[in-house]
Amino acid sequence: MEKSRQKNCNSCVQNKRRCDRRKPECSRCVEKQMLCIYVYSKPKVAPDTAGTGPPASSEAKGLSFAFSGSLCTPGLDLDLGYTPQSETNIRDDISLSAFMDFTNTASPSPNQWLVPAEEHASIFATSTGTATATEPERPRTPATQQAQKAYHTIAFASFCHGADPWLVYDSTSLLHYITNRVKAFPRDLAATNATPFLHRFLYRDHTPPCIVACFAASVLYANRTPANAAMVMRALHASAAELVDAEAGRSTATPVEKLARVHALFLYQVIRLFDGDIHLRAQGEKDLPLLRAWLDELCRVRDNLGDAAGRGLPPREWERWIFAESLRRTVMMAYSVISLFSLMKDPEHEEPGPWAFTHRWTLARSLWEAGSSFEFYRVWKEKPQFVIANYSLETFLEHGGRGDDVDDFAEILLSSYMGVDAAKEFIQKNIWASQKMVTS
Repeated sequence: MEKSRQKNCNSCVQNKRRCDRRKPECSRCVEKQMLCIYVYSKPKVAPDTAGTGPPASSEAKGLSFAFSGSLCTPGLDLDLGYTPQSETNIRDDISLSAFMDFTNTASPSPNQWLVPAEEHASIFATSTGTATATEPERPRTPATQQAQKAYHTIAFASFCHGADPWLVYDSTSLLHYITNRVKAFPRDLAATNATPFLHRFLYRDHTPPCIVACFAASVLYANRTPANAAMVMRALHASAAELVDAEAGRSTATPVEKLARVHALFLYQVIRLFDGDIHLRAQGEKDLPLLRAWLDELCRVRDNLGDAAGRGLPPREWERWIFAESLRRTVMMAYSVISLFSLMKDPEHEEPGPWAFTHRWTLARSLWEAGSSFEFYRVWKEKPQFVIANYSLETFLEHGGRGDDVDDFAEILLSSYMGVDAAKEFIQKNIWASQKMVTS
């Protein structure tokens, strides 16, 4: 079949509009809420789906990010998270683009494949898109009534109703606290190579290029001055545009690469949406559908801690837990920030969106801040850990939760749940009690 020359989406072609060819949906279709479909020609030779995984190499076997099968274990309660309205379009684009990519015979870089193919072929099948047409959709986990109630009672769902816009500048308001913690994420990355949702050792051995670019942009942004602000913003815009151009239409990516591009885009979004510059904000709003689509893909490879019986078992490797927990926290925080931004724009917006489903994460400061594999397994045995669903922090508060269990990530969510002063009082009171017991 002759290859189609059409590059614009069908809607733009039919309506004779200019198409920016952004994927999974072009900007005009998103703006007008129209179905966005790209046409691809059928390849002459059907690809062998059994051999679409990355080549196994001796180098790949020794990589530290050799994730366990828990990411895609059959029967495990994996949560797909929030499914956007354009889910069907995204799925079609992924499957069709994957067939187009099979015509590329170039050998991938060994560092691209961070999971041994012979042991975890299912992860590669998902990342290349070949599984979308053959594997049944994994069941989503609806949020419990307790989790839904927690979301509707937290500050994210209440402080924006009737809130005055100047409260963002009131240092005593919850809105001021939350927005400032969110705006500090790029500065955290620049200063400590970590954020409350990105573990400091996640990309220690293998750093995707988009993370290097994001780190550089964050360092520039954190150290900008009136004299260099224009060049810093120019570099930031170029880095974000390069990421979107390179990844928006990409159909093949490993789980690590999917997480890395979400980290990069999310941090760019934090700067663009909350910096205060109207041009940056317009660019950020334009890329929100893409961030939601990428988060939806992350939920498909997430270990959502659905197997209650297996939660007490330590992971086979520390690095696997770092990846899995960073992914869980990233999904939770990114959806929270998107919801915060939506509520600030429209306080009457109460669509449950991603909060109609369960997003679990681990509340355990000692595990998250462990500096070595030895320390991690030691505190796993000695310290308590709490699996939290969305904002349901009642279990932690009522069943032995202590202030020294709360890390930066948990502190942000705990403050949103019970208020800044109450959260500080809880944390300090328990820490003082622990210190008093040690000295006595």
